[in-house]
This record gives sequence, C-alpha cells and structure tokens, in this order.
Amino acid sequence: MKRMAFAFLLLILTLPFYGQNNLVKGYVSGTFPEGDSEPLPFANVYWLNSEIGVVADETGYFEIQKAKTDQDILVVSFVGFNPDSIPSSETDQILQVVLKPAGSLDEIIIGGRQNPRSISAINPLNVEVINSEGLQRLACCSLAESFETSASVDVGYTDAVTGAKQIMMLGLAGKYCQILTENQPSIRLLASTYGLNYVPGPWLDAISISKGTSSVAAGYESTTGQIYIDLKKPEGEEKLYLDLFVNEHQRAEFNANSSFKINDHVQSAVLAHASGLNNKVDNNGDDFLDLPTGNLMMLSNRYYWDTHKKVRGRVGFEIMSEDRIGGQTGFAPESDNDNNDFYGIHVKSTRVNVYENTGFILDTENHGSLGIIANYVFHKMDSEFGLRQYNTEQNSFNFRAIYQTNILNKTHKLVSGIGLVSDDLVENLTDTTINRNEVTPGAFTEYTYNNGPLTIITGLRGDYHNTSEFLLVPRMHLKYSINEKGSIRASVGRGLRSAFVLPENIGLLASSRHFVFAENFKLEKAWNYGGNIIQKFDLDETRQLTVNVDFYRTVFQNQIVVDVNRDPNAVYFYNLKGESFSNSFQTDIIVDMFEGFELSMAYRYNNVKITMNDELIRKPMVKPHKGLLSLHYSTKYEKWNFSFTTQYNGAGKLPDTRSNPEKYQLEESSPDFFIIHTQILRKFNMWEVYIGAENLTNYKQKSPILAADEPFGKYFDSSMVWGPVIGRSINAGIRFILK
Repeated sequence: MKRMAFAFLLLILTLPFYGQNNLVKGYVSGTFPEGDSEPLPFANVYWLNSEIGVVADETGYFEIQKAKTDQDILVVSFVGFNPDSIPSSETDQILQVVLKPAGSLDEIIIGGRQNPRSISAINPLNVEVINSEGLQRLACCSLAESFETSASVDVGYTDAVTGAKQIMMLGLAGKYCQILTENQPSIRLLASTYGLNYVPGPWLDAISISKGTSSVAAGYESTTGQIYIDLKKPEGEEKLYLDLFVNEHQRAEFNANSSFKINDHVQSAVLAHASGLNNKVDNNGDDFLDLPTGNLMMLSNRYYWDTHKKVRGRVGFEIMSEDRIGGQTGFAPESDNDNNDFYGIHVKSTRVNVYENTGFILDTENHGSLGIIANYVFHKMDSEFGLRQYNTEQNSFNFRAIYQTNILNKTHKLVSGIGLVSDDLVENLTDTTINRNEVTPGAFTEYTYNNGPLTIITGLRGDYHNTSEFLLVPRMHLKYSINEKGSIRASVGRGLRSAFVLPENIGLLASSRHFVFAENFKLEKAWNYGGNIIQKFDLDETRQLTVNVDFYRTVFQNQIVVDVNRDPNAVYFYNLKGESFSNSFQTDIIVDMFEGFELSMAYRYNNVKITMNDELIRKPMVKPHKGLLSLHYSTKYEKWNFSFTTQYNGAGKLPDTRSNPEKYQLEESSPDFFIIHTQILRKFNMWEVYIGAENLTNYKQKSPILAADEPFGKYFDSSMVWGPVIGRSINAGIRFILK
C-alpha cells in the first residue's frame, strides 16, 4: 500500500508542466436588468454537434481545445440567458462573450438536446445521467423507482413485510456506493434502508451514476461508485409544480414545488411531499400485507444567493416524518402492543437535515476558489419487528473545506482540502444497547492534468479514524479521447468504510434468525479498478448511436460478512477470512431510431463470490445476468409520449435451507423472470396527464415469506426476497406546471 501511495505522489510531481497553444480561451459574462455586466460562473462552452465541451470556472473563464476546421461553431450558454455561437475562424484571440438575458432578443434555437438517458464521453469519470425527462418516463414515486431504465443499478426489496428497498451496483450492496445530494452525503446509516423513499421523484432534476471509485474530495467511503442526486433549483424553468398520483392499491401521493425570487441576489425553493396507504393489500393470501400501510410527510426549504461578484452559496433544511406498519393483516399497533396475537412491523421515523454550501473566489488570476460544505443530520427511529424492539438515534456531522487553483495554466489544476466526519449512533436491540461515536478528521489533495485528448486525475487522502486506525486512500482516473465522440477511461482506487450492521441489514430483523456477532469488526477495505470504452456515431443530422462497454473488478481486503448461508435459523457477522470479489461487465446501446423514437438496450453480468464458513461460494441473493430493453416514442412537440421498458432478471443462488423441515425448504436458486413497465403521457399547455403500469404481466414471487403460517416460530423468515412481492400496479396522475 505504501508503494502504491508513493507511486501516486510521484506521478503528481513528475507530470509535465507545460501548456499548449491549441486552446481557445475566453471569459463569459452576462448583462443584467440594471445594466451591469457580471461574470457568469460555470457557463457551458462546447463545440456544436460534438462531445467536446467544458464548464467555465467561478470567474467565467474557460479554455477549450481548438476545433479541427473553420466551419465548426463554438456555443456558449447559461441558464436564463440567450446562448451565443461563435465560428471557429473567430477564436484566435481571447474571447469576451457577453450573453443577454432570455427574452431580450428573439429566441435563438441551437440544434440538439440532451438525451433523457445518456452516457458521457467528455467526463473523466464513467458517468450515466438520467435527466428529469427520463425520470418522468415512469411514474416514479421516489428515488427507489428511478433506476428502472438503467442496468447499472439494481433495486430490490430487503424483505417481504417492511417495504424497504435497497440498491446494488457492480454486484455489491448499495452501502458500498456513495450517495450524495448536491455534494452532501445523504443516504447512509439509518437512511441506508428506507432512505431511497426519502427522495421523492418530483423533487429530482437529474441523477448521475458514476462507476468505480470517485474523487478523493468526496470522501473515503466510495468503493463501487457514486450516485449524485440533483434536486430542482429556483433558476430552473418551473415556478410552480403540482403533482397528484394514485395507484390501484389506493396509494396516494401529492407533491408541490415552488421557486421564487426574494431580491436580486437571493432565490428560494420549497419542496413538499405527502403520501400514504391505508388500504390493506394481501393479493397472495398469506395473511401478510404485500405493502406496508402508513404515511410519509416531507418538507424542504432552500435558499440560493449570488452576489454576482465573488460569493455564492446555498443553505437549507429538510424534515421528514414517517409511520410504517406491516406484518399480518390483523395487526394493529395501538391494540396489539401487549399481546402477540398477530405478527407486526411498526416503524416510526423522524429526520432533520440542515446543510450549507458556499463558494468564494479568492484568486482571479489563477482561478482559485474556496468551497465550504457542511451538513448535520438528526435521525430517530423507533421500531418493532414481531417480538424484537429496535430503537435507535443518529447524530451525524460532515464538514469539508476545498480549495482549488490552477498551476501555471489551466492544463494543471490542484484541489486540496480538509474534512471531518462525525457519527454518533445509539442502538437499543431488545435488551442490548450499543453506543458508537466515530470521529474521522482527514485531508486530501488531487491533481488534474488536462491537455487535449488526455486527462489524468490523481488523488490521495489520509484520514484518522478515532476507534480504528489511520486510513490512506489513493485513487486515479484516466481518460483519453480517441476522437471527438469516443473515449477510453480507466480508474483504480481504494475504498474504506465502517460497517453499521444493524441499520444496513434491517430486513433480517423481520425474521426469527438469531444474530451472532462472532468478533469485533474491523474496517471494510477494498480496491476497485476497471474502465470503459464509449463511442458515439452520428447517423444523420439529428440521430445518434451510442455504444458503451465497461468492466470493473472489486477485491476486498476485509469485509464484514453477513453469513445467511451457514444456518437458516441464524445470521453470523464476522470479518472476512478468505477471498471476496466482484467482477462486473456491462454493455449499453442507445440509438435514435427515427424522429421521436429512442431505443436503449443493455446487458450486464455480475460474478460475485465470497468466503462464507471457510468456503468460497457464489454470493446468495445476487443475480448474475440482467437484460434491459427500453423504448420511447414522442409525437411532434412531445404532446404524446409512450414508454415501454422490460427487464430480464436471471436466476440467482438462494441461501441454504436444507436443514429446515421439508415444507420450509427453498430451491437452490431463484428462477429467471421478466418485468414490464409502461406509461402513456399527454402534455397540454400547463398540464400533464399520465397513466401507466408497473409489472404489467403481474409476475410475483410465490410465497415470499418462509413459514408465514408460524410467524413466531423458529423458521419464520421474510428476508428471502428475490422478485416482486406486490405484482401489477396500475397508476395514474396529473401534473400542473407553471413556468
């Protein structure tokens, strides 16, 4: 490990520090109603009909590789301003691009639009983006339903009674994937199980899925990738958004988003959500609810400020309250607390999140800036799972100070900073209390070399974990553009994390398994390396074909093994003793078949093995094969939209239950199956109406609960879920959008 760290430092110090003459340079500014002209930070600059583009820095300054011919057009754009276009023949001098506010000129339309689902060929990281249009192609209720058109992320139920969902990336659980909401750590610890439901779909502006290790500036926890959640902002087109959703099971949801300008420097956004289900649904007749009843209430208020000079930032809060009831249909929390007539699940959660993100321009000559990012999370959860009581409280604080600057010129950029992660968690499981207070301060540095087709990012961070050890995390990313619309990327890096086994495996509480903690846990440590090749082809002036192939391998040095295979009546937790790895291969094809019709196909293979009970086996509950086909057709002006998505899920190994009585034994593997989702959307002037179906063929896992007839017996287990529990769900909704 020391040799690896030394190699990273050596690379940082020995890369050539020289500039290039084949760059177009310039500044982007905008005129405001009062007549002043101010820089437009983070403006978009790109060559028309190509994948070559950059984002201006905080001062509006940019550098971009020169075009190959004088006929190429440079486009400069910024939200709220009319874009400008500049012929390549006029880019020999330093440009001073001044954009005018939208509406001050006749509208300028520059051809092309971002695909609802796209894989970037520009970003040094392997990033897949699903924008707001792509998210609306399924009537997604929350983040948990937002990945159905992507093969990169799997979403499944943790158990058959709580309704909690979990994600999986590169064949590994979502806890190894870092999830950020606008640079703030969000779904972790107590939110790791139910947190996917805490991000309503109508709040989302886009989702970015990055495979492989992320930047060291984001922390040390990312191992398999990063999911970046981008929420709707005041400067967006929507001033008022109302959404009402209902499905055939009588689940209702209401969302209201509003944005408004307070003064010339401050804007605000308010996002509200309310959802609930009172109807008791038991379609398979096992006397257990297929969906938990209860309600969820959420409110977010954010403020954005920009002095149009050297300071801009964001501050806000988010509060959540949830009451979730599952179990047998006869269970009633208010009357069944003192007896055990019915098996029940009751979870009450309260969560408060306060955050800020502020940027300062400190050095205009070298484009130096300082960012301060911080958030505090309070999360309290009181729950019962049959005879088990699990009550817990979390207080977490995250802080980062990040400084970035150019070195000599924009070819070389350095990002450095410090950070602090503090997690205080108190857990009460029946008659056992666990107190954990972990504080991890750290520092990092990251160097970026960007010269023409080659980009290299090397980073190193060190953190001190107060209850464990000093953590050293090196990471590297490389991208080489083979042409204007194709690139090769590679990455290697280390990920570390402290396991919180009860919140991260809460579905196992909904069983009669005994919990056996075999030893004190060490930090989880893993290396991830891999890469991808992407090439985009222009079929004609408006149609494009994207082909992407990637492969990633994750190798664990230590892992907290959750052994459900040794004994069907127990679950063992212990440090890895042997091998544990995941190999993930995926290929994607995205093509515009003809005007208005898009087709997306993907195939993914995961080979995941782990040592359990001294034997290297295929990891239980992981499906090696997955296929995806997504079709979408829009009529002229997108008045009518038709979406169709089908998924193929291959067979997967199930935990060993051969020691159970015969009627409580499972097959060795789950069967393969198909799932189909459809939706029809009709747009009017300010209204949208949609109707759709999830799991159209009504495919369901038969008997998802083991020993449902004896819920207080030793063989009861609702965590053996490999497929859909609820079956078909017809849904409909209406939206009102004021722009």
